[in-house]
Amino acid sequence: MTALLIAVLGFFLAYAIYVATLTARQSRGPEDYLDGGGDLPGWCFAFAATGILLSALGLYDHHLLQALFGLQYNHVALGIILAALAGAVVQKRLWLAARITGLRTLGDLIGAYYGSTALRILLLILLLLFTLPFAAQSLGRLGLVVEAASQGQVPRTGAVWVMAVFLFLGGVIGGWRAVIYVIAGQTLLLLTLIALTTGVGALTLDWIAVLGGDLPAAPGVLAKQIPGVIQYSSGLGKEATSGGIWTTTAILSAALPLVGILLSPAFVFLAITTARGKGFAFNQVWMTSGLGVGAMLLLTPLIGAGIGLAQPDALAEGTISYASLLLQFLAIDQLYAVGLALMLVTALQIPVAVFAQAGANLFVIELFGRYVMPGLSARDRRLAARVTLAVVFVLIAALASFAPLWAEIFGAMTLSLSVQFFPAILGLCWVRWISRGAVITGLIFGILLVVFTEPLGLILFEGLFVELPWGRWPLTIHSAAWGLAFNLAACLLISIFTLSAPDRSNRERLHAIFARDHKQGASSPALRTALWSLILIWAFFAFGPGAILGNWFFSEPIFSDTALTLAMPSLWIWQIVFWFLGVFFVWWLAYQARLSIIEMPVKTHLSLEEGRSSFGQLTPGFFARILERVAKR
Repeated sequence: MTALLIAVLGFFLAYAIYVATLTARQSRGPEDYLDGGGDLPGWCFAFAATGILLSALGLYDHHLLQALFGLQYNHVALGIILAALAGAVVQKRLWLAARITGLRTLGDLIGAYYGSTALRILLLILLLLFTLPFAAQSLGRLGLVVEAASQGQVPRTGAVWVMAVFLFLGGVIGGWRAVIYVIAGQTLLLLTLIALTTGVGALTLDWIAVLGGDLPAAPGVLAKQIPGVIQYSSGLGKEATSGGIWTTTAILSAALPLVGILLSPAFVFLAITTARGKGFAFNQVWMTSGLGVGAMLLLTPLIGAGIGLAQPDALAEGTISYASLLLQFLAIDQLYAVGLALMLVTALQIPVAVFAQAGANLFVIELFGRYVMPGLSARDRRLAARVTLAVVFVLIAALASFAPLWAEIFGAMTLSLSVQFFPAILGLCWVRWISRGAVITGLIFGILLVVFTEPLGLILFEGLFVELPWGRWPLTIHSAAWGLAFNLAACLLISIFTLSAPDRSNRERLHAIFARDHKQGASSPALRTALWSLILIWAFFAFGPGAILGNWFFSEPIFSDTALTLAMPSLWIWQIVFWFLGVFFVWWLAYQARLSIIEMPVKTHLSLEEGRSSFGQLTPGFFARILERVAKR
């Protein structure tokens, strides 16, 4: 199997380098390396964005958690629809803002709109977290998969460095456009492999029969039920939960990190560099909400059941892995085992490739090209991006090889930190009265709450001071929700007292163009109000407190005294029903409300700072003094 696995992986890596070479030959100039010319095809976004979202959910972890917690964890996949709804709300407006202002990164847009260097710095720190620990987390797990699939013949560290080298070659040759082309193809391959591997397991290992009987899960876990609305637990590591951790509160709050991936600098960069915003609606409705959520809801429960059946003793101890499942597939046919390993490797490659490339390019655009060496030519910027990419991949591979624990700790909270920028992006796109001071204050509160409800803050504080009374995710509420709740409260409160802030007139200019040239849609206000009301009701029953009804709604209907015998659990039927409804609401927002349809070309170019030809060319005083001292030495 090892030889076949290496041959298959080598073929796809060689194909990626081939695509990168063709892309480089068709480049129109050095600047295309950084942003793909700003006109990526719509189909690229439609496929690549879905792959990035699925990899952010963590297909590797999703299967293992599915095996431990059963269908209660499967409910988290519905959170992808929440991410699609958020995409419908902000992606078009971000694309328009970039075209109107001539800016091409999230850091540029947020920094210029609010006139804040602090927000630029915070976004660069977030970019660094996505580029290094978040990508290293995926690369380290990729090494584990290759080691397990090769039965130890290919060591984890060796797999990490070899994969890093090949991914670097594809990026350094073809740049941003080539990476997105490859990820789009990998997404199609990933969805195909999910279907094929699930089909093989269902037909040959009898996974489907398990869902109608006793679904395997960790001891004490309700595998076919959500264990309540909320549990008054001190948090993971402090107090055990009853029946499992995935209450409706945990499910709803765990959907927020998936929104964080849409707000990440790399994902926004992908959206901004797409030509005419094509592919936004198709991606949000059919690829992400339809195909992506469908694959996760319908197929991953079978794979999770298969993992639990393959290693019952390890499941009882909570130490499951993919090793036993790979051996079961190998006993059937080594080609099936290679397909399972390739599915996992593909899902883990995507975040490494996209966040490494976007990180290197954005650091050159936002940091080196603006503050450190603003006079660089296009060729020099391309060279700087390639050198930066080499440094990035060395650091990612080093973290994955020698500091995997720290990559896990920092990577685990990256998405929760990303979603804390939602008020800032919402202000730029829709809510003109959200002020700079409100955004910064809210971010401070949000970041602190995330850090102190994740292992990093707990480890640092308890190591230096005293033991905290809570653990990770107290009250079964995800750290992203803790942070966002305090973030929004502070942001709204301060915005009330800063409605007439001096910088509001500057923000109004962008919103005036939105209102004049890019109206929301033809729907009446009453229809829009009804639509949003229905979406809130749907969310309440889909993964809010109302989802608890799914435990028995179809097996013990309220309109009958007779319990029904179903071929599948009631909760699974509930999830499928609300998946269909969710796709409908995303379709309505994207197409009918025109939130994701760009109907006219953008001709206006607006400088967000009066009297300055380019806001981004101004270097902060403290940064200029540091550079001057270094240059003198």
